[in-house]
Amino acid sequence: MDNPGFMSAPPLETPTAPSPPWRDVLKVYLEPATLRMLALGFSAGLPLLLVLGTLSFRLREAGVDRTTIGYLSWVGLAYGFKWVWAPLVDRLPLPPLTTLLGRRRGWLLLAQCMVIAGLVGMALNDPRQGLTPLVWCALLAAFGSATQDIALDAFRIESAETRKQAALAAAYQTGYRLAMIWAGAGVLWVAAWAEVAPAMAAGAASGAAAYQNGAWKTAYLVMAASMGVGVLTVLLSAEPAPNEGRHSAAEIAASRALFAATGVPVYGVLMFIGTFFFVALFRLRPADTGLLFFLGAVFLPVLALYVLLMLWAARKGLRVPAPPQLVPFAAWIDKAFFDPFADFIRRYKWQAALILALIAIYRISDVVMGIMANPFYVDMGFTKDEVATVSKIYGVVMTLAGAFVGGVLSMRLGVMRVLMLGAVLSAASNLLFAWLASRGHDLTALIAVVSADNLAGGIASAAFIAYLSSLTNISYSATQYALFSSLMLLLPKFIAGYSGAFVDAYGYSQFFTSTALLGVPVLLLVALASRLTTTASTSTSTSTSTSTTTGAADRQ
Repeated sequence: MDNPGFMSAPPLETPTAPSPPWRDVLKVYLEPATLRMLALGFSAGLPLLLVLGTLSFRLREAGVDRTTIGYLSWVGLAYGFKWVWAPLVDRLPLPPLTTLLGRRRGWLLLAQCMVIAGLVGMALNDPRQGLTPLVWCALLAAFGSATQDIALDAFRIESAETRKQAALAAAYQTGYRLAMIWAGAGVLWVAAWAEVAPAMAAGAASGAAAYQNGAWKTAYLVMAASMGVGVLTVLLSAEPAPNEGRHSAAEIAASRALFAATGVPVYGVLMFIGTFFFVALFRLRPADTGLLFFLGAVFLPVLALYVLLMLWAARKGLRVPAPPQLVPFAAWIDKAFFDPFADFIRRYKWQAALILALIAIYRISDVVMGIMANPFYVDMGFTKDEVATVSKIYGVVMTLAGAFVGGVLSMRLGVMRVLMLGAVLSAASNLLFAWLASRGHDLTALIAVVSADNLAGGIASAAFIAYLSSLTNISYSATQYALFSSLMLLLPKFIAGYSGAFVDAYGYSQFFTSTALLGVPVLLLVALASRLTTTASTSTSTSTSTSTTTGAADRQ
């Protein structure tokens, strides 16, 4: 690949390779590597809802209070912090499994076994008898799922040449979406089917009094068994050819020499300290100071100062001495994390703070509202079959339709305009849930609200993914995109943990209205980022990749 900053003379003639016939193109989707990614995508998508959305439905039906359900949503932060252990999954061998299966398949099998163990543990534990065992099992499943995502990215990239990567990605996304339907709607259908005399139970009681743990036990055991699709695929697959990365031994040696002579970057130290500081904040409870005061006067200002300090240290190039024993590890981390981060800071300078702020809060309305969606359905009296059909199947279809519309509009109108449109629609659609809260059990209203909400989420997601792709340097595209995609979940997931406490204090209507208001700062940041994009497009276009990949936002 040519250096994007180096201008070389064009060749006199560049013959155009003939396009392959459609028949050969479509045959790619029947190749073993593509079919493997379909099955592995199913394995990757299965655990997500089971430890987040579906679990919140189960807990609310069991009578668990909304405040506790909100705090338990922090289990999903495992997906936001997976970049921390991603280099270990990428490089570290697992002696027994690596010897037998290879590095990629060894990590995949270990991660899948963790997911299965976590789901089985969630099936065998009754939340009415105590939440601690169930929470630890959910954490195990989430950690295994995040680890599986890391290993699968490497497995997919190494399984086929570049020209076939789009087909592999499409197959992966198809399997992922099918798994989300199965884990969202399928688990509710299985639980409803496994209930003992459901009609009599519904007539006699509702909510916690009608909760049947045996039905949920059956449903989660079926989901754990469904992970066998991924396990079997890993065992029957061949280990892909290893890709040790683009960093040569000379580059690593140069980094070691630099660190030994000058020390490690201060901003790198702050990144790791901030990770543990962020986790420590989860132990705080705002009951003594008030929820809004805690978030507005304590957490957000501290976070803003921390980010500005980290950016300042990166711009100044500050370093601190490092013990000789840590120099090899620091050099490795430098190539894995800090080089892509430093490249981003160099390209955008202080404007990086604006971009990072937009990434951190763009999905805040969706994520914070989504944690309480399933408890809301339970409290409004919607049955498992109704939620499964409307929200988990029809809703996914509408999200995909929105993603398609968002992709088309992004190409026609520009990413930033659709990014603004998506932000407006996502925030406004939350007001529809406030209206639905006043309607009670109204299936027609539920269909209308879910339609508008998921369509808006799909449009916003398509534009947002295209925007993230446009920010990455082509030399660091994978790492920078992984960091961006993790960042977009951290703050929303953290604030979403307090959503149950807010609902208990103010009610559903106030909660949904407040989540809509959370989208107002997003509109301001999008407007400022649009000006930045217009100004910077003429000076940085040669160093960025402008992929317009589309995707869909998911309600948890």
